[in-house]
Amino acid sequence: MSAGSRGPDPLRRPCDRCRQRKSRCVREPEKDNCMFCNLNNLECTFLHGPRARKPTVRESPPNRTGETKLQDPHGSPTLSTASTIDQVPFDQANSLLDGTLGLELHLHSEYTGPASYHEPALLDLRPPFCSAVGHGKCFPRRVDQCTAFITYPDEDSASEMQRIADLDRIEESIRPLGPTLVNLYFRIMHRTFPILDKGVFLEKYARSYRNFSPPLLAAVYLVALDWRLFDRNLVTAPQLPDAVVLENLAIRAMDDDLKRPKLSTLQAGLLLLQRMRSAHNTFPAQLLALGQTLGIHVDCSDWEIPEWEKGLRRRLAWALYMQDKWGVLVHGRPSMIPAQVDVDDGTSDWTVSPCKLKDFPETAAGEENGEGSVDGPTARAAFLQSIELTKIFSRIVSTFCSTSATRAGGLLSRIGASGALDLAKPLALELREWHAALPASLQLESTPSLRLSTNGALHLSYMAAHLIIHRALLRALIPKTTPSLRSTIRAAAHARLLSAMALIGSFQPEHFQSFWGFAAAAQVALVGTFAGLLWATSAEVNEAAVYVEQLEKLRWILQVRASAAPFAREGLRMLDEEVGDLAAIKAATFRDM
Repeated sequence: MSAGSRGPDPLRRPCDRCRQRKSRCVREPEKDNCMFCNLNNLECTFLHGPRARKPTVRESPPNRTGETKLQDPHGSPTLSTASTIDQVPFDQANSLLDGTLGLELHLHSEYTGPASYHEPALLDLRPPFCSAVGHGKCFPRRVDQCTAFITYPDEDSASEMQRIADLDRIEESIRPLGPTLVNLYFRIMHRTFPILDKGVFLEKYARSYRNFSPPLLAAVYLVALDWRLFDRNLVTAPQLPDAVVLENLAIRAMDDDLKRPKLSTLQAGLLLLQRMRSAHNTFPAQLLALGQTLGIHVDCSDWEIPEWEKGLRRRLAWALYMQDKWGVLVHGRPSMIPAQVDVDDGTSDWTVSPCKLKDFPETAAGEENGEGSVDGPTARAAFLQSIELTKIFSRIVSTFCSTSATRAGGLLSRIGASGALDLAKPLALELREWHAALPASLQLESTPSLRLSTNGALHLSYMAAHLIIHRALLRALIPKTTPSLRSTIRAAAHARLLSAMALIGSFQPEHFQSFWGFAAAAQVALVGTFAGLLWATSAEVNEAAVYVEQLEKLRWILQVRASAAPFAREGLRMLDEEVGDLAAIKAATFRDM
């Protein structure tokens, strides 16, 4: 290829073919051709400049660390979502995702692990494009000396037409409230569950809603609708979008997106799981497999990708980790991520580095903190503390709930209640130390005026972890257990139940209206089933009556809050399924009194 065909400084602008296609031009370091030209065995040329454009009013790109307010659809001017992509200079749009991995709109990449038949040392010997069964053309991409991906084009024109059609249907279902919902999402949900890159999302959205994968766009709209009472435009809207229709569109589009997985697919799946009932119990396993396909479980610190994507990948990885670990409580099946992820024994398949504040691009100074919002720094601190709490919870579950520990003749039956208590003490101490180290902003009573607080969800998770320990100790009691040990274990369990009841009863509206996450319903149901276990194992009628009273109290707390808090409504349903008719329990309790 001649120097003249390449033109000056080609790495700063798209090649001729990518410019003509209006697609992002991606070139790896020290490679002459971009990915598209490599995939199609074409020469990468830079002979033509940008096409002449009509004068337009350009939108300023969002500040990556600040708050970008999309134009309110009821104000002026209105954000044009149908054609804004043509109003932005192509080079500016092209540079948005330069060098990213797993974020390309028309490409998807698959991680090739060390056990794969692929040999990273041979990647540079491959021809410009390679064939893969069922994939057509593909392109290897090395992100560091030991890690590589295979990139495939989404070359099925029918699937692209379907993507656009899905996006149009999604947008039509919420029009003209799209910008309002996006602003609301980033004001509340994103701060407590930061699995998107806000700057990238808003910059793409300002150009066109067609820049997204359908399930992600639908999921953002859908989740934002849960806080419709916290936006005046939504409160006064003559008609609100149908959440059921939107959720069905998202789930259907998700099935199609799983065939060409990207980071947006994982983001959409995690958002949808926060709203789904526990009946969708195989979807989390699909998402975990998807995350591994995207290399989410691998440390990306030294990869040749943008720094902001490294932070995004870490946040996504730990969100997926928490989904997997607390899914044990929801679904009752083993975790698929190793129990010890913060101790490198040299054999772990989870090597993600810890998530830190530097992985969050937003800053408090640039965030809008109006009425009904969530305090950004506090929410980010809560997310980081949730990760640390989940690590302790994971060790508790692996100790007391693994199949090998709980089976007949397993560890817990061999060591008995005394041995189980010895195992429990250091884990309970870890929980107490975690709780004692919480900053003042994360204490339950710390709720800024006119703000929502995620602290309630954090403290409920803490209580659930304690209950798992006490439940295991109660289950370890057998007729041969000494009276003193039995009394000690049951007294501690009784005290923990009262603490859990007091915690739930102390939640304020600012807590109930905030984001709780998918496991909250199971956590409050656990309080009820724990009371049920104490009732079922009571030796005295008077003792059993105490736990019937606690069950009635819990049901009442959930009933009066069910209309305002979806997780309370779902927790009440789960509790009723477990304990059945309280009248029958009361009859069995007081029959001999």
